[in-house]
Amino acid sequence: MKSAMLRLFASLIVLLGITGCSLKYTADNPPAPGFVYQNVDRKPITMKVVDQRDSVQYMVGISGLQRVELTLENLDDPVGWISGSLVKEFNARGVPLQLAAKDSSAPADLTLTVRKYQLINHRASGFSAWESYNVFLGQVTMGSKSCTIPSFFFNSKIPVWSMDEIQKPCISDPMAVVVKDVASKINQCLFGYGVSNDDLQKLTTAALSTVKADSPTACFPLIDLGGTNNPAAMATLKTFAGHGDSFVHNCAVSAIGTLGAQKEFEYLVGKFETFAANDRVMPLKAIGDIGSNKAQDLLRQVQAGKLYREENGVRYCTDLYLSR
Repeated sequence: MKSAMLRLFASLIVLLGITGCSLKYTADNPPAPGFVYQNVDRKPITMKVVDQRDSVQYMVGISGLQRVELTLENLDDPVGWISGSLVKEFNARGVPLQLAAKDSSAPADLTLTVRKYQLINHRASGFSAWESYNVFLGQVTMGSKSCTIPSFFFNSKIPVWSMDEIQKPCISDPMAVVVKDVASKINQCLFGYGVSNDDLQKLTTAALSTVKADSPTACFPLIDLGGTNNPAAMATLKTFAGHGDSFVHNCAVSAIGTLGAQKEFEYLVGKFETFAANDRVMPLKAIGDIGSNKAQDLLRQVQAGKLYREENGVRYCTDLYLSR
């Protein structure tokens, strides 16, 4: 009883905190990937990034957060941040990508056009979870190759003692996952680099160990598996997609979509039908990654249904993948 009263008191304090009209967080650097691609061409590649966002506001509050000023103190240029983070991610994977100088007259090797990039935040009340939806939509082009790059990640947290508790699960982690997802999709479209079976086994062992230890970083070895571009990672990801922790299974399902889920449509539909509440959005993301007519038809069915009207994450994810 005493514990319940303490939690209630803490929730009231947190509720009073969010009515203060201003919350400030930071954009942390994504963790380095745990792998390096093999047989990479060492010739430097320049990337030009074009900002064509339909809305330039990155941190967005809806519902109970609509009147709260949400700020990332160290991020004045969201597109600049994700551009630099993508370069760091590719470099760590062994790909010599660099940003084209803004004043350079030389043509860049590839162009990434950013059409949408937002971190949307929702909280119904001071007693409910803070939910974040990180949304990205871009177009990457290099020579005759061109691909639409959508990315989406959802996570949530009920803060108990302080609003600082949402920094990692609702700000830093979703931002990092989207960087890695976008990098993996650009690689698949333009380069096709992959990880050897030996290195994949090391990654799998690391993922098993991190998840078993109940580490707060357990998501990222799974996201790494999705970025390997090695189909042999699928079996491990499907195992983790059945994990009891929602963050773990959401990361695994997201990585299944990143890796390439063309043969996993029925499996993902099964996850969509059995996952609880908002977790159902991550199988939708992975289905959207498939991009087939069948996948698009399912998204349209969801868009016409009750779940789309009731769940913010489902709505944002479905709209994103139907706009690709």
